[in-house]
Amino acid sequence: MKKKIKKLLFVLIAVLMQNMFAFCQTNQTDLPVLKGSYLGQNQPGDKSQVFAPGFVSTEYGELNAVFNSDGTEFYFSRRGAPGTVSMLMVSKLINNEWTKPGPVNFSGTNDDIDLFITSDGNSMIYCSVKVRHLEGRAFMNHDFWISKREGNKWGEPVLFAKEAISEFEDYFPIVTKNGNLYFNSQRGGQGTNDIFCSKYVNGQYTAAEKLPEPINTPHREFDAFLSQDEKIMIFSSTKPGGFGGSDIYISCKKPDNSWSEPVNLGNDINSNASEYGATITPDDNYFFYTSTRNGNEDIFWISAKNIKEIVRKFEKQEQ
Repeated sequence: MKKKIKKLLFVLIAVLMQNMFAFCQTNQTDLPVLKGSYLGQNQPGDKSQVFAPGFVSTEYGELNAVFNSDGTEFYFSRRGAPGTVSMLMVSKLINNEWTKPGPVNFSGTNDDIDLFITSDGNSMIYCSVKVRHLEGRAFMNHDFWISKREGNKWGEPVLFAKEAISEFEDYFPIVTKNGNLYFNSQRGGQGTNDIFCSKYVNGQYTAAEKLPEPINTPHREFDAFLSQDEKIMIFSSTKPGGFGGSDIYISCKKPDNSWSEPVNLGNDINSNASEYGATITPDDNYFFYTSTRNGNEDIFWISAKNIKEIVRKFEKQEQ
């Protein structure tokens, strides 16, 4: 019986990998050649634009836009393609041309999503569904994994911040300059989402603590992007008063280390659909996020000028 199960699993994995390979091949042959910074896209001003339509943003679901520190690698997640799981994707600038997006070398077997790259470019932290064991029982959910760069490839991922994760769904890891880990979790119950922080102390992570109001509310808060100095938080919430679905908000750290009342980023970013997955480029010039306003998940970008202005106004008030 065990041999039959193992054989069946092997066949299923083989079919899945074959379908994924076919998808990557058949959907990448007619893509345009993109050159220059930001995948050669016309850089936006104060109005959001779909990022790299047909190349990055497609009829499938795309989210988690991340550039490496020198802007020569662009990573994102793609899900919803027939015969595939959610995958981490990458396009690289080589000889001034961006390579056609393809799966990161370790991604494609498990359900991978929500990647973060450390500022030195040497570590990738992301979410994946893999079998884990706790107190003698097996379960599967989204936990955090880390991969170290090995030349032009990424090494075999290992479990990350085991002290902070849970047997529930944990998503969207962000690690700040001092090593603190921010993420959102459904450990409050199925369908919930709250933002948590796990401090990095003496070389290991502490048990995660749920952030207080005004960040978390009785509604869903998730996908928190933190500045490296932990003074700015940009996150999504379904609380009332927004434009619809989930909206993106910004909050700033006060001198007493509490968080300011979150400010909605307005209808240049938010819509009557859902917006989430906020990131800012390493040069601080552009704001990326995902929206469902076109009927599926697409990556959008916009100048970060208005976000900087909100931060400047807050800092002036606190002086």
